[in-house]
Amino acid sequence: MKTAVKISVFLAIFAITAAGCKKDNDNDNKPSGMQKVELTGRVTDAAGNPVSGVSVSTGTLKATTGSNGEFSFDRAQVVDKRAVIQFEKSGYFKLTRSGVKENEMYIEAVMTKKGNTAISLQTTFNESSAKNLEIGRMKVALSASSVTRADGSAYSGNVNADMLYLDPNNENFAGMMPGGDLAGIRADNSESMLVSYGMTDVVFTDDAGNPLQLKDGSPAGVTFPIPEGMENNPPATIPLWSFDEEKGIWIEEGVATLQGDVYTGTVTHFSWVNLDDPKKRVTIRGKVKDCDDEPVPYVQVKIGQTASFTNSKGEYSAFVPENTPVTANVSANGGSDSKNVPGRPGDTTYDAPDLKVPCPEEGEHGTGENIEKASVKYLIGHESDEMSGVLFYYVFTFDNDGKRQRADYIIPDDDEEILYISEIVNHIAKTHWHYYAGLGWTDETYKASDKIFIFEYKYTEKDLSGYTKLPNRTYAGKSCSVYSLNFSGIAYTLAIWNGLVLFWEISMAGEFTQVWVAQSVTFDVPEATFTKTADITWIE
Repeated sequence: MKTAVKISVFLAIFAITAAGCKKDNDNDNKPSGMQKVELTGRVTDAAGNPVSGVSVSTGTLKATTGSNGEFSFDRAQVVDKRAVIQFEKSGYFKLTRSGVKENEMYIEAVMTKKGNTAISLQTTFNESSAKNLEIGRMKVALSASSVTRADGSAYSGNVNADMLYLDPNNENFAGMMPGGDLAGIRADNSESMLVSYGMTDVVFTDDAGNPLQLKDGSPAGVTFPIPEGMENNPPATIPLWSFDEEKGIWIEEGVATLQGDVYTGTVTHFSWVNLDDPKKRVTIRGKVKDCDDEPVPYVQVKIGQTASFTNSKGEYSAFVPENTPVTANVSANGGSDSKNVPGRPGDTTYDAPDLKVPCPEEGEHGTGENIEKASVKYLIGHESDEMSGVLFYYVFTFDNDGKRQRADYIIPDDDEEILYISEIVNHIAKTHWHYYAGLGWTDETYKASDKIFIFEYKYTEKDLSGYTKLPNRTYAGKSCSVYSLNFSGIAYTLAIWNGLVLFWEISMAGEFTQVWVAQSVTFDVPEATFTKTADITWIE
């Protein structure tokens, strides 16, 4: 095969991986069940550090976060048109995030460690004794012998209590609360937008870790302080709400009464309990763009007590309470912007002005010093051309769930020189790099020599027109989206899972056929060739 043809094949292959897995249109409009959705997200702690080892589940699908705290699914459990995702890790409070199902969703979950901090309490008491749980001025009052097993059977012994209190002034309130959009269902089954005066999560377990709950007929008292900034004209009563973990929504279940500068009420069971003033909701829609008027994807927009993330087109949507002015804020690319959103009547939609942030920093032309390096390299394969005896290496690198991608293509020639091509696509910064360098072949090792040239340019994501979508296939235990294409007389098939190529077949009628399938094997590439040796095992 001619080198030029090989380069053409490589560029075509990289184009499809750079574009990513194009999902089929979701024609399933049923309100509930597993449905197609491009669902990605990240789990962090309150300081913004990624949390690894988190079990993430939605319906029948499960994943575990790695060192970057990220996860992704191609389907999600949808209940009454809301996507519901659960997050669990030992030593942390369980969290459920949810929102109105869209074809593309980004979810951020901020998980909180159990223990004794300014917002959490951990204590043990005997169930035969009365107990007050307090975090600041937030209180839960338990009467003696008020705890039972989760199935309702009698219990005696120690009660291990973990309590978390979220003040709406907490800077991580939007990411730490269950749900995320403060959507609620009133006692008359009408939908509502909630204005939170604070919420608490109380978890009871026995010494073996088995769940405990309040006994029937033994309600607990709750006391919520009025948050700072919400003291003016507080309502005489505010409904109490519990969070339905399966439906991913708040359910009205009681009422709290103003007594001085606190609200008091009772609850009959514990999950999350929320003190919220219900309002009709207004839908806010908008876009985040950079200085070149290009969309900025996957950034957080804070709006009132909630937050939303932009999709790949830079679009966001959020609910706010009726007749309540709020501010939409975004920080990205080293800058920030905010827009005032006027109070609007309930059940209306408002198109907010675009939020503008700086353009992402770009590398200097001609140096290559700012070319991105991804964290892990995946070697797709290598081959020997039967006609020339030349060895070819194909190395793909993926980072940040495929949103940053790099391909390295090494072509030795007959003069003991090597053409080294590196191509980088960054779907976040919307940049596309090409790097060409001459490499010397010395003592059977690759060493960099003079660089030929380097350039960078802005790009627009391309669709997969021209590619044929085939039925999904399973490789290395993963369900892959499969595509085929005839390109310059060469037919090839790719199977992609989460931005990774797991199957690759190339054929030219009457000349050759190559097949590579991901498996638990290790390939070596000379260390001097790359910043990191491509010596890894596929599919952790």
